[in-house]
Amino acid sequence: MSAGNKVLRDIVTDLEAVLNKCGVMYHVFYRTKSEMSIKNKLEKKSEEYRKANKKMQDLLALRITLYFTDDVELVHNYLKSQSNFDSESVDEAEVDKFCPKRLNLVMRVPNNLQQDMKAAIKETGYEDLIDNTYEVQIRTILSEGWHEVEHDLRYKCKEEWNEFKEESRLLNGIYATLESSEWSMLTLFDRLSYSQYKNKVWNSMLRNKMRVRFADKGLSEELCKYLSNNNKTAKLLYRANRTKILKLVMEKGFAYPLTYDTVLHLINHIIVKDKMLANFEDKVLKRDMDIMFGEL
Repeated sequence: MSAGNKVLRDIVTDLEAVLNKCGVMYHVFYRTKSEMSIKNKLEKKSEEYRKANKKMQDLLALRITLYFTDDVELVHNYLKSQSNFDSESVDEAEVDKFCPKRLNLVMRVPNNLQQDMKAAIKETGYEDLIDNTYEVQIRTILSEGWHEVEHDLRYKCKEEWNEFKEESRLLNGIYATLESSEWSMLTLFDRLSYSQYKNKVWNSMLRNKMRVRFADKGLSEELCKYLSNNNKTAKLLYRANRTKILKLVMEKGFAYPLTYDTVLHLINHIIVKDKMLANFEDKVLKRDMDIMFGEL
């Protein structure tokens, strides 16, 4: 294994631990830039880098692809809050134009991996032109395939598209369709969750409301019974802000497996604050939630 791959493996392992704790659905891909790619890039930009006192920042890169578009902001904000965050490149959405939006972050390699990173940079033979950073791209899983096609068949051969403005516009139009589909999917799951709330199908309501990787198959019978008998609490649970819950879980390092019961108690503890429902909490879980999120 190259030094660069070792650094990336350790970075990805730590990142996946965070994402797994908050339950978001994702895939992570990573790569060390090939010798040919490094050479091609630096032959074009070496003078530019030296004049601006800059260095190449993407020797190492990883891509986080998220199932749902509302998780992009969640993960983006988490990474920006980290002490090793360096900079970002973010494209603002234009009202009258559909095109792919760049969301790239540059992160500094953690101190405990600096020696391996130095070895990785040394392996390239361009020690004066490569920074000890890595790049993170954040995308949705529906847009990932489009980006792969566009990168290989348009971005890498831009000159071939110069005469085909209409076709280029149509390719962007496909991206627009995918972006609309992402928002339609969120609406679909929200409708499902609402219907299941009205029908008192609590497991399905919670699953489609939260859209996380649960560690078990469903709520305990006693909690289902409680919700069926307490519609006001059930309604507040349905209306709870999913992003707020996952944000706190991610930031606080909540380490409990995300069972249905635990997720229900998290929502109650952070937002709903039903004291009767809190009586069903495990004592150790209650203690740790009080410490992390404050008492009821």
